[in-house]
Amino acid sequence: MGDFGGGQRGYVADPDAIKKAGGKALDIRQDLLDAAKPTCTATHRAAAGVDGWHSEDQLKNTARLWEQQTAALAERMGRTGGILQHNAENYRTAEAANTGAMKAVDSPWG
Repeated sequence: MGDFGGGQRGYVADPDAIKKAGGKALDIRQDLLDAAKPTCTATHRAAAGVDGWHSEDQLKNTARLWEQQTAALAERMGRTGGILQHNAENYRTAEAANTGAMKAVDSPWG
């Protein structure tokens, strides 16, 4: 935050940093999806290999829950990343419009 004439306080958005954060969220989404594949596959394989044992249902439930939670988290990260990148573009667009509309004589800073 900084002072902007007349004692008002505000903030400055850094679209590049926001876009980068969005990209990181999208990377995390993909990492989650990639990490879940072998774990879920191995759990399903283990469940199929223990016929007659009570652990089969537990392993299947564990694999299903892992898949659901991983997919839900990955999608949330994907939405967050997309929103951050969209907001970064909105900041850039608004800044360009404001800069283009402002005349040198209109600026309180000269």
